[in-house]
Amino acid sequence: MKTSNLRVTSLLMLLSTLFSLQVNAQVGIGTITPNASSMLDIDVSTLDANAKKGILIPRMTTTEREAIASPASSLLVFDTTSNSFWFNNGDATTPVWKELVSGSSIADSNENTKIEVEQSPDQDKIHFSTANVAKDASIERMTIDNTGVTKIGDIAGGNDTKVEADGTLVFEGGAEVWDDLRVSMDKGSSSASLEYFSGGSGGQIWYFRNDKGLETLSFQVQLPHSYKEGTRIYPHLHWTPRATKVGNIEWNLDYTWVNYDSDTPLAFPAKVTSTVVAAGGFTENTHMITALTAGNGGLDGDGKKISSILICRLWRNSGDSQDTYEDDAGLLSLDFHYQIDTVGSREPFAK
Repeated sequence: MKTSNLRVTSLLMLLSTLFSLQVNAQVGIGTITPNASSMLDIDVSTLDANAKKGILIPRMTTTEREAIASPASSLLVFDTTSNSFWFNNGDATTPVWKELVSGSSIADSNENTKIEVEQSPDQDKIHFSTANVAKDASIERMTIDNTGVTKIGDIAGGNDTKVEADGTLVFEGGAEVWDDLRVSMDKGSSSASLEYFSGGSGGQIWYFRNDKGLETLSFQVQLPHSYKEGTRIYPHLHWTPRATKVGNIEWNLDYTWVNYDSDTPLAFPAKVTSTVVAAGGFTENTHMITALTAGNGGLDGDGKKISSILICRLWRNSGDSQDTYEDDAGLLSLDFHYQIDTVGSREPFAK
């Protein structure tokens, strides 16, 4: 009889324990007060260092993982083929396995959009890549190396914007940026004539007159610190015909161009003249632009640097045989288009 009572008592205690676990719906390992937000709370804080252990997530090959029947959403496994964690980002009917950790990279499911912290051992360089438009290849769009240099754009092609470690902004390869350098004209001997525009009483502009022979204006140009050293520069004349007539105008640009050298001052070379003919007819008071080099080929900037100087003269000789426009031509503006490869320069007189 005592044995029978003992069995009944034990059964009641077991049922009471199971009922308590179901009601609390929490399990604590290493703690009798599991966190209220967890179903399972494993606490190893009170254990000695040698006694502390981790938790093993189920391990399986990629084939085994993909063969799991109706995997629950958020199901987590460790894939021994890829040596990384994967979880089901879909549902049991349509599982979508996502890689949680993949060595030194974070990538989408088809590996064409990704972030890699290095592509070779101990490279210490972050690579940002996205899929191309067709989504069949990966293209590197941005890098940050271990010196702090950041590149954005067509990295493989060398056409990018580079932020150097000191913050200097540089444009490389085909990342061309252009600006124009506008100049002011000086009156000299045989000068063009300053007259009211269109014969009115408003603003005045310089007119290179007909039947007056050689008329000129002079100016100087200093290449700015953003100039891409060694590249060509392109002078353009903005002007306006004073009357609607047929005929051509011959424009001439004299220039001499020299660098600044703080160690050995350089002398200006012999002047060069570029002659172009603007073909008419022309309509009065219209805005015309004429490139002051043949075919808009520009001035050769080989070896030229920032702070280099040009001394120039713009002139028209209405008596020349190629100048057949029998009226005045008014100057609106003259500028040089030049290519930029940095925002300013690192030094006062050097890139």
